[in-house]
Amino acid sequence: MNSEVMNVENLQVGIKDDDRDIAIVNGISFQLKKAETLGIVGESGCGKSMMSLSLMGLLPPGVEWQNGDVQVGDLHFKNFKNKDWRNVRGKKISMIFQEPMSSLNPVYTIGSQIVEMILSHESVSKREAKNRAIEMLKLVGIPRPEQVMDEYPHQLSGGMRQRIMIAIALACNPEILVADEPTTALDVTIQAQILELMKSLQDKLHMSIILITHDLGVVSEMCDRVIVMYAGEIVEEAEVVNLFDSPKHPYTQGLMESLPNVAVQKEYLSSIPGVVPAPGSMPNGCRFAPRCSKAHDKCSVNPPVFTTVDNTRVQCWLYDPKTTMEVVKND
Repeated sequence: MNSEVMNVENLQVGIKDDDRDIAIVNGISFQLKKAETLGIVGESGCGKSMMSLSLMGLLPPGVEWQNGDVQVGDLHFKNFKNKDWRNVRGKKISMIFQEPMSSLNPVYTIGSQIVEMILSHESVSKREAKNRAIEMLKLVGIPRPEQVMDEYPHQLSGGMRQRIMIAIALACNPEILVADEPTTALDVTIQAQILELMKSLQDKLHMSIILITHDLGVVSEMCDRVIVMYAGEIVEEAEVVNLFDSPKHPYTQGLMESLPNVAVQKEYLSSIPGVVPAPGSMPNGCRFAPRCSKAHDKCSVNPPVFTTVDNTRVQCWLYDPKTTMEVVKND
């Protein structure tokens, strides 16, 4: 169950400003294992969604693939053309988007949208595709699936529409499911149902999930391993238990401290001062240094390198032995 299904190597996507390449996602590298759930967390503007869109070949106009590669099996995404992406999307890797109402086509029935996905990847008849679509609706817990096949997105609730999105994404049994904030627009009760559905389907289908979220509660419940992103880069990667028990990077520590704790009475929740820098306006050295209470001189000069500490991969000068000695000496 630990075999690797995806390898992301030095992925960089961004925009071109005159003769300058401005990276929105900068040098991202990670591996995804069979049947695991990998969480990607960080503030809004950290590059999580842009990274996920690059995995699907759905970068918005003006944003381009600048460097690196994504490998799934024998496929290398870096040289893909539009036709290549169409053959992969839905079959090898599928995606659930944040807002199902804007992702589903409002003028086509639910059934026609699921059937279209199946026919685009499978050599089956329309009747077989329709029967499979009905089975998918049953699988994701849609009541009266035969009737829902003929209904339109506006006739369904938000939770039902998100279940439809999951049915479409899984219609061709993909190896990898990318879920970009799949419960953001839903109330708490429906969120729990959708997350439980995803876990149940993962157990049945043995697929791998990349779960992109800003909700650390969802991460603790759903994920096996977590990547923390800041300003387009990975700053920490760890097993979910290690991340919550002993966060290493000051940014991760700040995220954890901002969580409410019923055991501690506070008038105000903790927060990280400042904002995420915009692409093209990144500070020198560590990108988090201007907001970091533990920053020292080296942080604003040299970009940190990855260090492994207690089975956690962290990009911070605090964990470099030479830097630690220099700080102690200066103090």
